[in-house]
Amino acid sequence: MIERVTACLENGGKHVLRRISKHHTHRSLHSAFWSHGAGNINLPSWWLAFLQVPSSRDCTWPFDKPATEIPQTPPDPLGFLDFLYPRETLAFLRKLINANTSVVRRRRPSQLLLQRSRAYTSAADAPGDIRPSWEATGQSINTEASPAEDTNLDRLNGEAGSETRRVFKRMLRTKEDPLNTPGLWQKYQELQGMSLSLNSKDYSLLFERLSASKTPFNFKCIRSLFGDIPLHKRNYLHYDHTVLAALEQKDLEDAMRLHREATPRVRYQHGSSMILKYAVQHSRWRCAEEIWNHHLERERAHVWQPNIWKGLNTLQAPELLAGAARAVSEAIRQAKSSSPDDANLTRSLAISLVQRALSIRNTEFDVSKQLQLLSRSCRIAQPDLSLFKNAVLQNLSLGRHNHKHNNAALKLYRKIRGKLNLVPDVGLLMAMVKRFSALRDSEGMYEVLEDFRKYHEAPPEEAYSLIMAQLARHGDFDAVDGLFRDFIDRYSKENIQKHARYLFHACFRRAEADRADSVLQSLRETYGYEPDLEAWNSLIATYARVGNHDGAMSLLEKLMAANLTPSNLTFGILMNMFARRSDYDTTSTLYEQAISVGIKPNVPMLNSLVLALVAGNRFDEAYQVVQDAMTMDLDIGTNQPTDITGDFTRTRMWNTLLSHCALNKRLDKVAEIQKRMHEVGVPFDNITYAALMLSLCIKNMPGAALRIKNVIMPSSGARPTALHYSILMGGFMKTNEPNKVLLLADEMLKSNINPTFSSQNQLLRVASRVDEQQDDQENDGEQPFQARRAEEVMRQALETLNPMELAALGPKQRAQSNPANVAFYASYFSYMVYLYGKKRSFDRVVGIYDEYIATARKVHGDIGALPPVELLSALMVAHFHAGEHDETERCWHLAVEKSEQLARRFDADTSQPGWVLHKYRFILALPFTRYMQSLQASSRVDDIATTVDYLQRAGYRLSVHNWNKYSQILAQEGYSLLAFEICEKHLMDGWPGWEYFGAPLRSKRKIKKQWNPTSLDRGRPFPHYETLVYLAGVYLDFKSMPYGTGKETLQDLERLAPRTMEAVLKMPNFDDDVQNSILRRN
Repeated sequence: MIERVTACLENGGKHVLRRISKHHTHRSLHSAFWSHGAGNINLPSWWLAFLQVPSSRDCTWPFDKPATEIPQTPPDPLGFLDFLYPRETLAFLRKLINANTSVVRRRRPSQLLLQRSRAYTSAADAPGDIRPSWEATGQSINTEASPAEDTNLDRLNGEAGSETRRVFKRMLRTKEDPLNTPGLWQKYQELQGMSLSLNSKDYSLLFERLSASKTPFNFKCIRSLFGDIPLHKRNYLHYDHTVLAALEQKDLEDAMRLHREATPRVRYQHGSSMILKYAVQHSRWRCAEEIWNHHLERERAHVWQPNIWKGLNTLQAPELLAGAARAVSEAIRQAKSSSPDDANLTRSLAISLVQRALSIRNTEFDVSKQLQLLSRSCRIAQPDLSLFKNAVLQNLSLGRHNHKHNNAALKLYRKIRGKLNLVPDVGLLMAMVKRFSALRDSEGMYEVLEDFRKYHEAPPEEAYSLIMAQLARHGDFDAVDGLFRDFIDRYSKENIQKHARYLFHACFRRAEADRADSVLQSLRETYGYEPDLEAWNSLIATYARVGNHDGAMSLLEKLMAANLTPSNLTFGILMNMFARRSDYDTTSTLYEQAISVGIKPNVPMLNSLVLALVAGNRFDEAYQVVQDAMTMDLDIGTNQPTDITGDFTRTRMWNTLLSHCALNKRLDKVAEIQKRMHEVGVPFDNITYAALMLSLCIKNMPGAALRIKNVIMPSSGARPTALHYSILMGGFMKTNEPNKVLLLADEMLKSNINPTFSSQNQLLRVASRVDEQQDDQENDGEQPFQARRAEEVMRQALETLNPMELAALGPKQRAQSNPANVAFYASYFSYMVYLYGKKRSFDRVVGIYDEYIATARKVHGDIGALPPVELLSALMVAHFHAGEHDETERCWHLAVEKSEQLARRFDADTSQPGWVLHKYRFILALPFTRYMQSLQASSRVDDIATTVDYLQRAGYRLSVHNWNKYSQILAQEGYSLLAFEICEKHLMDGWPGWEYFGAPLRSKRKIKKQWNPTSLDRGRPFPHYETLVYLAGVYLDFKSMPYGTGKETLQDLERLAPRTMEAVLKMPNFDDDVQNSILRRN
């Protein structure tokens, strides 16, 4: 019932009207409510005293006490008949009654209200036309309280109220114990009991304090506090906190009631997002649809509204995907049973939830559920590009090493461009080209290029650089060249300097120096191009990669002639090239030259010094350089192109030490270096683990190396590469476990790791072993040996042969001493020639060599490069067994020429002695054995001595096997004294005596085990068992000579080779085929 606002009673009986105008409110009752409808009423003093009698539940008014003993703080005046009125009205009246008269008079004297009047409102909802103007207009709320207002209120209520308010405010604003809400709430209730109200700012702070701790007690307090605030003073913060509290107490109905109350009154956040989140989580679709419908209405009316997704954004991807899936199921159900309007509303909500769920990034989720959600979404709406694009990007956000999400992204992308027939936009295509490049998926990159040209005519200008850089990194020169010319034609020649770098970088990745030269010449003639420093560095790195040190140094001179200053990257490339050749002198000279021109050393330069020392077998010096580098101020070069010089961390130099010790079987040193790396805080990387695995495989412990790959590397976040699988394959081949090699190869393919030439070579050896076993079982020796399985493996490797394999990311094994552009395919042919030569299938040896020549022409365009020394050595075996000594000698001279290219020191004169680099000192050891056998068969033993003199003068070294074979040939051909002299000088320093071998039955096996022809100079020099038997035969020959002649010769032998004579005389009688065939003949 709408009435005038009644006047309030004032102490002293004075009463005035608050306003002249009408104030609409609900039914208003005062103390004289039985004379309902009366206007202003003047009440006698006795009636006023009657109204001021306190409630019996609070206290007893002290009528019998003097006025001086009456408490200064009056009792609660609302005790009389307050059970008739709601709590909100009581709170409002307490504040109004306790207002200081001076405060009201200061604001406007005519608005003075009579105290002690009652104006209770009913519990019915307030109509919309009573909204305060600040809410109706959307103006902000002033939450600042006037200090004078609090002071006057405190003065009115006495010292007790003032002290309580001060304690409450201190607790409200304290930061020492922010979770002490029970104590804070108790003080608030004390204020309420004293009829002391809060200002707007204190209410807001109290809501925030109560909301800071998510406890049931706090939620109850929040809802109670909200009830104490008058309707017209409730703002969006009050609604927001109270709705959240109701939802935390699982009271969705009350939360919706509060939301409906707030919707026409406030424009800011008032719990919509939290209600939507709760409804989605608990499948309360009616409430969710109501919130969503209100959101759409305000959106259509272009009315500002809060972020409705704020609550749902706090959910993780799996939970939100599940909620979206339930919404889609509800939309499918309502499409069959509800009205079109309701079905459309639910469909709109479901699709929006799906979009929101797919927009979450960098959070793990179930791929199958995402794909199922997309499939079901297509049942309620037409396939939309934005929906599938978000799904693709969501999968891509989890990183390129997450294979299941990568596969899902590729599947969705191909579905977009195929089955769904949607047009991918530029953003999606750019995201895909990045991922295809990271995955080394050239087919996928071609798909993206095709889509760019099909749907967008061509890639945008900013996309060319990215695509060309990625394709160049993967060595696809033809694609880079086509894009480069297309870019120049379509846009301009202004950026030719930047984009020409990608052409040179593609040549570097493919290790094609000749092509790089032709590209430079073409660019100069066509565009007047002159390379910048980065292009020169790529050219120098290309020459360095193919081992052309003369060409690399000439490019350095051209760079400086072009008035360009070499950078630390330039010197790092050159130093790395010479370090790999073990040319420490040139490496250190370049380092000093860089320092002299003011270039700050970087990590790759120090890495090169360490590598040069290690390759030169100067381990202790290398170790000292590594120790010193840990305290040096080095340029870390984070912005340098690391694919040219390697990484810029100090880990690499430690890895060089580890690899050297592992290859030389210094396993105690491996453990020492590993421990030292932990002490100085050097992080492990893939090469570190590879070196540790290699040391274990060399020690015939591939099982322990496998544990590093399966347990230790995953726990440290490292991912196995083809290099680790190749090392493990070699380890299991060494322990004669070919089945495990095949299992590793299958595991590598399932892990999406592309096989490299090193892993393919291991498979080739497994296949050849199976072929040999089958030949031994089935072939009676009449049929030529056929390595069918091995040839099939080689054919499969050659079918996918591409120089782009050299551009593969990740660490790779270096194939002996060959340049990168030859090693990646020559090793297949070298092993097959060796295999057929061993089995005396010489026709197949020639056929395999012819295939190598054809392959080299296919890869390089011509046969300018000499065949590798390993292949020539295997070919010499075939020619020797075929009796083709002229061909054997021709192959030997080719091997010498090839070794001169590889082993010559920079600027060295081959006519002078000692020009062979330390790293290549044994490069001719293997073919020389075959050459000595051929010379022996050709009765040209004197030429062996001449060749030995040439090799030693140049700086080559003969292996233990070479000296043994040389001594045997001399003993066989009658050069007895020289045979003993060679054995004494080059082999007996490591002879431990026959006592070392123990019982005679074990001696033969142990001496053969000690001698390892493949170890070259590793270990001690050691005479081979057959060598001692041949020398024993010489001794028997001299001993059987007529008296006098043989005696003098024996004396010469004892003088020239005393240790050899002692070993021959003490040799046990093994009665084996070797002794029977040689000694009995003598």
